[in-house]
Amino acid sequence: MEISKTTWWMIGGATVAGLSIGAFWFFNNRLIQKKKPKASNVSLGEGKTINLSATAGTRQVPNWNNPFDMNYINEVAQWLQPKSIVKMDKTTALNFAKTIKNAKGIFNDDDEAVRLIFSKRLRDKTNVSSISKAFWNHYQKDMWQYLSSFLSQNEMQKYVVQPVKQLPNYTIA
Repeated sequence: MEISKTTWWMIGGATVAGLSIGAFWFFNNRLIQKKKPKASNVSLGEGKTINLSATAGTRQVPNWNNPFDMNYINEVAQWLQPKSIVKMDKTTALNFAKTIKNAKGIFNDDDEAVRLIFSKRLRDKTNVSSISKAFWNHYQKDMWQYLSSFLSQNEMQKYVVQPVKQLPNYTIA
């Protein structure tokens, strides 16, 4: 079967038309991308990025509701750059971590020690993150899970969650 000249012209014309449409679409999308504004979109939420300006770039919003994450303090410090925050020193954080570790007993748990740490001794949520990091580095255990292992849900709410919720997110130095 031979293809006639008319069929070849139709195939060639369809190819040229397809390539023209593809080129138009490609260059039009590139032009639209260049015209988009560089700075604006601000939407706050857990762990979402926001674009502050064309020169500042994007920053990761800290998860303000999870100070037990040991990276919380780093996220807050990065979020507030160039300002600095007050950080708990490592020996104090380690002492609090040891107190929490020793609060779990064989027959009797020291709930009062846990209550005193979270309700009286901490200045802000970055302190909770510092203690959580010290607990992990020293014992290789997650502090939240460890507390949950010997405190009931009611005690966790009363001695840990509520006092931490009342703390400010950070303290600027």
